[in-house]
Amino acid sequence: MINLAGKTAVVFGLANKRSIAWGIAQRLHEAGATLAICYQNERMKLEAQSLIDELPGASGFQCDVSNDAEIETLFAALSQKYAKIDILVHAVAFAPASELRGEFIQTSARASASRWTSASTRSSPSAVPPRR
Repeated sequence: MINLAGKTAVVFGLANKRSIAWGIAQRLHEAGATLAICYQNERMKLEAQSLIDELPGASGFQCDVSNDAEIETLFAALSQKYAKIDILVHAVAFAPASELRGEFIQTSARASASRWTSASTRSSPSAVPPRR
């Protein structure tokens, strides 16, 4: 197992216990990292915070990575709380709710894939903290 003691990791994209972000956060915690875990909005806060509370020492932050003001607010808070960010995980994904019903084979994958990919990847550079 890798030793991440003394390292700070920011994980974006926690939605629920099935989130890739949740699995990554658990492994980072097991490796000794200090965690800042981000969820998208107030609606997701309750479930996200109950998961975050399972990881002693982890802190939760709201940040919609499609909103530049929220990103700036987040990184201001992170810079106050942590001396340095060593690891940043972007596990944000997007799919319209209408595509999440039923079987995968019934989705309009070709038409929706470019929209999903665009929304998910467009936010990735935004999640990088501003240079000081």
